[in-house]
Amino acid sequence: MYQFLMSEKLTDNQAHDLLTNARMTLAQATGETVRAETALRAAEKSLMLLSLGLLMAAEEGSDGNRAIKDQTQP
Repeated sequence: MYQFLMSEKLTDNQAHDLLTNARMTLAQATGETVRAETALRAAEKSLMLLSLGLLMAAEEGSDGNRAIKDQTQP
């Protein structure tokens, strides 16, 4: 697992690893209620899609992430 200060900017690989570690942590958790379990599984799937989208964007040299629908810039 990467050790970094929260003030440091992460590379694409570090961000992907952090998302993957968070997803793996969620995968090990079990909700006591249907609501909690549903939220945990949804978060796990969302993190998977975001991390895959990040990898695809890095491969394509794009600043966008296909896992995010509305990516309007400020």
